[in-house]
Amino acid sequence: MHRSLTFLLGVFLLAVFHFGLGSAAYGQGGATGAISGQVIDSSGSSIAGAEVQIINAGTETLVRKVPTSSEGTFVAALLPPGSYYVVVNKSGFSEAKAEGIEVRVTETTRVTITLKPGSVSERVEIIADVTNVETSNPTTGQSLGTQTIRELPLATQNYQQLLTLSSGAQSELNASAQLGRGNVRVIVNGQREDNNNYLIDGVSATDYNVAQATYIPLPNPDVIQEFKVQTSLYDASQGRNGGGNVNAILKSGTRQYHGDAYEYFRNDVLNANEYFLNANSQPRPSVKQNIFGVSLGGPVVKEKLGYFFVNYQGTRQRSALSPGTQINNPGFPVIPTDRSEPSLISAFFPDGLPTGVTGLDPVTLALLNFKSNQFSDPNGFLIPSISGTAGGTGTLIVGKPGKYTDDQFTANWDREFRAGQDKISARFFFSDSESVLPFGAGGLQASLGGTLASSISATDLNFPYDIPVHARFFSINETHLFSPTLVNDFRFGLVHINDSLVNVPPVTAADLGIDRPTNSVTTSIYKFTLGTSGFQIGPTPPADQFQDQNTFNFTDTVSWVKGAHVFRFGGEYTRVNLDKLFPQVFNGQLFFVNDSNAGSTPDNLTDWQKLLIGKPDFSFGGGGVDNHEYRTSDYAFFAQDDWKVRSNLTVNVGLRVEGLGAFHDNLCHIGNLDADLANSGQYPFINGSCANKLNVTGLSGSGSDTTYKNDYSTGLAPRLGFAYDLGSKHTTTIRGGYGIYFVREDVGTVDQLSFQAPYLPVAFGGGAAGSLSNFFETGINALPQAGVLDPNFVPCLGTFQGFPGGDTTVFPNYACASGSPGV
Repeated sequence: MHRSLTFLLGVFLLAVFHFGLGSAAYGQGGATGAISGQVIDSSGSSIAGAEVQIINAGTETLVRKVPTSSEGTFVAALLPPGSYYVVVNKSGFSEAKAEGIEVRVTETTRVTITLKPGSVSERVEIIADVTNVETSNPTTGQSLGTQTIRELPLATQNYQQLLTLSSGAQSELNASAQLGRGNVRVIVNGQREDNNNYLIDGVSATDYNVAQATYIPLPNPDVIQEFKVQTSLYDASQGRNGGGNVNAILKSGTRQYHGDAYEYFRNDVLNANEYFLNANSQPRPSVKQNIFGVSLGGPVVKEKLGYFFVNYQGTRQRSALSPGTQINNPGFPVIPTDRSEPSLISAFFPDGLPTGVTGLDPVTLALLNFKSNQFSDPNGFLIPSISGTAGGTGTLIVGKPGKYTDDQFTANWDREFRAGQDKISARFFFSDSESVLPFGAGGLQASLGGTLASSISATDLNFPYDIPVHARFFSINETHLFSPTLVNDFRFGLVHINDSLVNVPPVTAADLGIDRPTNSVTTSIYKFTLGTSGFQIGPTPPADQFQDQNTFNFTDTVSWVKGAHVFRFGGEYTRVNLDKLFPQVFNGQLFFVNDSNAGSTPDNLTDWQKLLIGKPDFSFGGGGVDNHEYRTSDYAFFAQDDWKVRSNLTVNVGLRVEGLGAFHDNLCHIGNLDADLANSGQYPFINGSCANKLNVTGLSGSGSDTTYKNDYSTGLAPRLGFAYDLGSKHTTTIRGGYGIYFVREDVGTVDQLSFQAPYLPVAFGGGAAGSLSNFFETGINALPQAGVLDPNFVPCLGTFQGFPGGDTTVFPNYACASGSPGV
């Protein structure tokens, strides 16, 4: 291990210094941008030795002072995104001031400044020649600033809905009436959603539980200064994943106090009815939304104490059009008004009960007679009545509005020290949200990483579901100038995600007389699934789930401008602590299906009749342990050289070493089948220390606590690209490149290793009539199949990217991009 790391570090040094040190080049980091340009006289000749001052337009502070090279060029790297102006001085020329220079995250803004002969004491304000095409790297993507973000309509104030404005990014349309913050599943160049990487101010906000954006910290647009979506060929300093690289930059305060208050709302007066509801003379469902907030920014008492920006935003939603708020079941049984056992038998078994059955199952009988307003039954029963002939079927239509609330707070602070040699920026984001879905307790998909909406069918009588989410984000950034050409940027970030999936049972197992081994950890009843009729009744098959995640991220980047090169090198370390309750199928799921020729004789039953007598065809129930303390660490090193080979040709060469750690469980509740251990007569599932913790008589263990033979997977990720300024007019660029990117898998793969004996005993198979009260009490009738992940499995999946393309200016302030990414 040590020898391999030594070799890799040697490769880095070679990557950094392999070019001869030789005019201006370009460079920026994952959360910064750069300004480069050229100073010329009125004849177009280069002016060497001019002093270029980069000044923040919001705070009027000098950010960088650099000289022009012998070719009149300059570069200021690792600049925070924002608005700047440039002041240029040179003996024999009037001072020039160029305003309106915007620095975008991960981009280099190129300017050309023309000096006029005159006295240095004279100032001439000019309009700098700023290009609107990227001429310094092959990366594709789109940057959107504050004005664009605020002016484009967003149904739920979620900037993610704008991500598809970038070339190569696409997603499904977001249903504006759906409860929640309006998450979208973004697909970049055909890759999976979990190949995307989400950052806030250069710090990864990835959810290691499901690798999606569902629960990550999500600042509102009033807080965001800009965001950038890179869709291909980003350089070695900017992460591993080969999908989209999304970086949101938060606002800073300025010298002037500024603030705003806002509210966005919709209500029933403004809403139209849906087409199909209107066609069937159904009333317009209620949809109400209020999003309100306030922001304030400015200096902290005295400017020497820095600048602040704070924001609060609240969201209140009520919707009866969201998944989990409506039931439309065209084949629901018509239950008689008299719900006594004889009446039910008469209605649903007109030819008598099946052979050997003397009555209805007590659990089903209790369920049909339990009182609750869950499904708005006019007679107060949990399982509702509908009009029609008792024993037949009809249409059940029920609607209840769901609720979503969110309160979020953002506080940002920036301060410079030592005459601008050091700058510290701190960011804090807080969000507490909750979704309450009256019919939201769907199937297994949501608990296994699918979307919640995909697990909810409008025909099902699902019980209520509560989803509280607590998200926190904190980062601190320190930028230090060793010299005008040598800059260090350090970032620390903490991301906290706490979310739960909670059943809210209107009836409990005790209410119905269900005696089940898992009653000590869940009070919910079974999920009853009528496979032929096509609907379900009850809670989710899994019991309540919970995850608490803390991710610590350390990143450091050094930028060194040397002649025609801008070198950047650095590293990243990430520690993930993920505690999780994952009680799969602890509630249990019972399946009923029609017999062939159902209804032809008393012994050929429908699925509803089987539910009434308590005779499942098959089942799925689990027990055992469900808590995990997953831990892992990742590291990365990178080196990048942006080499200006000619005035109109930049070559970008980089290398990233990605070390991804395998998850292990501190509680030892995962196992893997290792054929080598099994063949040698050793226990093939868990290692020795875990066997001791489990305290199971006769259990001996061997192997690794990660279940792999390699605790780390290390991959080399070279990046090579070029940008050619066609005609040297800064209006058309031809770009291309090649790169390798690695994907960090979420913990879902490892979750499958918790389905092993002895951790998760399960029960399958059907049961005799009248068995619902103690269906799973007869003990384990099956063990899960041995889950196998190759012990030599390398969790570092590579994506190869190639991209030929280009940009061109079609009108002032308008550019067109084209290309053909290959993945």
